Amino acid sequence: MKKATKYFTGLAATTALFSLVLAGCGNKGASSTPTASVGNLKLAYDNKEAPVKDGTLNIAMVQDTPFQGIFAPVLQQDLVDQFLTEPVAGVYGTLFKTTSQFKIIDGGQANIKLNKADKTATITLHKGLKWSDGKPVTAKDLEFPYEIIANNAYQSQLYTDSLANIVGLQAFHEGKAQTISGITYPDGEDGNSIKIQFNHMTPGMWNSGSGYYLESAEPYHYLKDIKPGDLAGSKQIRQAPLSYGPYKISSVVAGQSVSYVPNPYWYGQKPKLKKIVTSVVSTSTIAAALKDKKYDIAYQMPATAYPTVKNIKDYVQTGDQSLSFYYLSYNLGHYDASKSVNVQDRKTPLQNVALRQAMGYAMNVDQVNQKFNYGLATRANTVIVPPFKDAHDSSVKGFPLDIKKANNLLDKAGFKWDAKHQYRLNTNGKPFKLVFMARSGNSNAQAVAQNYIQQWKQIGVDVVLYHDRLTDFNTWAQAMQSGTSNDWDLTIGGWADTTDPSLISLFGAGTQSNFGHFTSPEFTNILEKIDSEAAINPEVRQKAFYEMQTYMQKQAFVIPLTYTLDWYPVNKRVVGWTNENADNNTRWLNVGVTAKTPK
Repeated sequence: MKKATKYFTGLAATTALFSLVLAGCGNKGASSTPTASVGNLKLAYDNKEAPVKDGTLNIAMVQDTPFQGIFAPVLQQDLVDQFLTEPVAGVYGTLFKTTSQFKIIDGGQANIKLNKADKTATITLHKGLKWSDGKPVTAKDLEFPYEIIANNAYQSQLYTDSLANIVGLQAFHEGKAQTISGITYPDGEDGNSIKIQFNHMTPGMWNSGSGYYLESAEPYHYLKDIKPGDLAGSKQIRQAPLSYGPYKISSVVAGQSVSYVPNPYWYGQKPKLKKIVTSVVSTSTIAAALKDKKYDIAYQMPATAYPTVKNIKDYVQTGDQSLSFYYLSYNLGHYDASKSVNVQDRKTPLQNVALRQAMGYAMNVDQVNQKFNYGLATRANTVIVPPFKDAHDSSVKGFPLDIKKANNLLDKAGFKWDAKHQYRLNTNGKPFKLVFMARSGNSNAQAVAQNYIQQWKQIGVDVVLYHDRLTDFNTWAQAMQSGTSNDWDLTIGGWADTTDPSLISLFGAGTQSNFGHFTSPEFTNILEKIDSEAAINPEVRQKAFYEMQTYMQKQAFVIPLTYTLDWYPVNKRVVGWTNENADNNTRWLNVGVTAKTPK
């Protein structure tokens, strides 16, 4: 599945900061400190040496908390599990091959044919594709992920408005039908293709990641007898998942490491490695570990390590502009699971748009990024990342630091100061306090959170940490996924955008990924314009994207914070490593090592 919705991420990679006191810090020595840019990160490492036979690749997963370890794309919600699943299910978990701009082309583990006239998609599997237990991947395995997502008993969080465009999926989701009428089997369930009937076609369907259909398979024969509520925690998902990729998982140390070996039933070229081992490494020790040559590749690196790691001998700095962005989200309502809809009904001062805007203008994001992120993060102006050049509207200003403007907004909206001129009162003249669910994840997360709390205090908004401390990632994820928590008012989330810039699966009225629960008829109408059949015309779609970004700026129901660079230090013994999107389908197939140990 190529992200039917976006995946929330940890913040360790791009918001690891040193100090609470930012305003008084000078820039002495900044000119000699290495900083990253797309220009000095290699898209690929072109190592001409020949790989050794039976090599082992060691990967560091850099974070300070255990990973969840859900090895099924259809049940995943975070980027770490997505990355851990790549050797067995492909980058982003997709069966399709794409161009560098994510247009789907033939040649992957499956091909897709879209028919505008009939409003259908036919997905056909490669005839030699097998699971790692030797069973063929079948049409039923393509259909089964839709059942998992649409049946509430499976507890998947990935049901979205975009998937509801499939004929009959909404009825199945609501328990009104036993099967999904819009998915059929041209050659039977044991065949190698499915046909999907849509209510309407959308322009993103020709790109991987549109979210209007799924792009992975799940082994029906292996999972069918597991009770739906037990699936996500089952051995078949957590410890011994099946693979249709070049590698299979051989062992898992829960939350700490995953080992992979070649899939003996892989139909294509044999992989170049005997083994891959991915291990969790803390943000505080990763630089030293790379100096000691313990790892070949590091994923989710903290920005604070860049100046040190940049100068380590025998490592190449690779990467590219990320599709990830980070944003501040306000809790404005709840998710009604029985009706699959977000309801903006929470009694909170944050329903006042002026307060939301003012809190955005109080955040010193530029200052934070310039001082501590070494070029790996820049302030975001919208939630559409710059690589989507036809959709990203650079004229929208976002929320640069402007304390005067923030105070003026609150004054005009009627948020008066209390008698001590310490904090503001709500528009009814009552004191109010907002709860910030700030996530842990690195040694500097406390400083980050306290910095923003102090910034909000400057405009008189009283903000405290959730339970007076940082929240671990898994607890945070549970609170977000429940959709009904009233214990928090604001949080910072990070998402890897899909490879199509439509945001209906993140902010749509019917998606559980809309953590802030903002809805309005106007916004729903704009999102529908973006994915309408009329928007197959690029000019129509671009106009709708621009309208969306202008509307989000005015409503400020989320505050865009940062865009990031993906950064992967790679040891010089590695061959075949690339960040090129056109190579996503074969990335792990071509990776090898030229020596028994890192250089």
